[in-house]
Amino acid sequence: MRGPVAPKDPTKQRPKIYFMLEDLLYASRKEPEGERYAETIFLENRVGQNLRLICPELSEELANRLQKTAEFRTIVHSIGIIAERADGGDAELPVTCELHNYATTDRYKNGTRLSMEVCCDGAERVFPLSEFAWKDEDDILGTFFLFSPEANVKVKLTVIFYLQDGYAVPEPQLDPPIDYDSDAYREMIAHSLLSMGNTHRLRKAMEKAERGEDVTLAFIGGSITQGAGAKPIETESYCYRVFDHFRNTYATEPEKVHLVKAGVGGTPSEFGLVRYEHDVLKDGKVEPDVVFIEFSVNDAGDETEGVCFESLVAKAYNQPNMPAVLLVFAVFMNDWNLQDRLAPIGTHYALPMVSVKDAVSPQFPDAEHRVISKRQYFYDCYHPTNDGHRVMADCIDHLLEQSLAHVDEEFAWPAEGYLGRPYEHCYTVTRETAERFSDKMQITAGSFTDNDKTTQYAEMDYDAFGTMQFPVNWMHADGTEPFVIRTTCKNFFLTYKDSGSAEFGTAEVTVDGKLYKEINPRAIGWDHCNTYLLVNDTVSGAHEIKIAMKNGENDKKFTILALTQTD
Repeated sequence: MRGPVAPKDPTKQRPKIYFMLEDLLYASRKEPEGERYAETIFLENRVGQNLRLICPELSEELANRLQKTAEFRTIVHSIGIIAERADGGDAELPVTCELHNYATTDRYKNGTRLSMEVCCDGAERVFPLSEFAWKDEDDILGTFFLFSPEANVKVKLTVIFYLQDGYAVPEPQLDPPIDYDSDAYREMIAHSLLSMGNTHRLRKAMEKAERGEDVTLAFIGGSITQGAGAKPIETESYCYRVFDHFRNTYATEPEKVHLVKAGVGGTPSEFGLVRYEHDVLKDGKVEPDVVFIEFSVNDAGDETEGVCFESLVAKAYNQPNMPAVLLVFAVFMNDWNLQDRLAPIGTHYALPMVSVKDAVSPQFPDAEHRVISKRQYFYDCYHPTNDGHRVMADCIDHLLEQSLAHVDEEFAWPAEGYLGRPYEHCYTVTRETAERFSDKMQITAGSFTDNDKTTQYAEMDYDAFGTMQFPVNWMHADGTEPFVIRTTCKNFFLTYKDSGSAEFGTAEVTVDGKLYKEINPRAIGWDHCNTYLLVNDTVSGAHEIKIAMKNGENDKKFTILALTQTD
């Protein structure tokens, strides 16, 4: 009898960089066309930071080079993928990992897609880059997808870039588990209490819950409030965690505590003003008892530099049912937020404030006493992991607990603002509601008569699937007639759709006969809601606003989502 054939010597392992290291992915969103379910991770301008999140010792220069497709192909030899089921499901289930390159021409359509199928059994599969058919139009690494034939599949995924000969890179140092029950963790959370402010309204909401009455907690913000990085997004976001803690701690009838989650990725408080009535107040159907506002890492895009944020605070605070308003200051991986700009507004109105930055950023560089590392806290360079969302929720829960020891009278609302609140009473007109507001705003649609079916999506409230923003809109597809608004107002905001599609073109916006600006919806490169302030006066006046396609682009698309003004 012959014995087994001796195996060959193992292949010498190449130097490697971890692109993902046991990251939790959740394939829950069904593709618009087809039978697969997806998890999407955006990579544009993030590759270098994400790589150094796992291995801070990695050269910043080398990490950033890997964003460009040409450099990636020069440096990387092959991609290794290790997938494991994180939900106890079938380990033999095949899933597909796809690395999508954006193109120099039609950004989303013309780039190479590296499609790699693996089983979820914990075995590594290696895919040499030489086996893929690359395109000359490839520009940058744009998106990473996990596709599953089944819904709601949780996968723990490790993705490794094996490098060409001649590169030497450090191995990442793994972190010890987070001790949520330690004194050090509790001390870190305590540092998040930026200000108790006036707790009168917050206490009233907690007392309502204790009496068994209906109480609604509402959250408005950007992608972190949307739940980005949380898996699954509908139950692991900081918003849901705070809601769940509140109903199980302070309510005698937990089922009477309700959640409104209104985060939309990549948007500032300027857009929060546009959608507050619809997304938070549900067009008059909901009266939140507590409103959490989180725009501290989004408001670099607020062209009013804090005035929109203060106006949103005033809009939320001065609702007839007198809700409590709390400010939440999140943080990016580079320890940045706009707390210094926005916290004085909270102080001016005696609002309770939580700073996650004050809790986690000071301890990140302290290796000896670190409670949670950046790799553990951040899913990518912007968004928290499940652990990060838990930290955010624990910071807010700590404020709620501390408020029990405070007894305040109702706060006296100041007659003057801090920066100003001129947009507090703005209202929004959409294609659905235009007829109702025809006495205030006369609209001639011109060639903007189509309806865009692919506007930005966001997971709202308890929803695991995206809700389309402004699904009924005005889209230009062809023609020369301008979109014209005649109105009398102090302030006027235009909200339109950004897109990475080459089908979209530049529009010229004129206000009272003068060119205000040219808007190129392809500048940002993804389906996204964007808002501009077109009129900003202290007294009301008559205005005519025209939106027309730039010469030579009358066959291009441009989508108007909403029109917002203060009379």
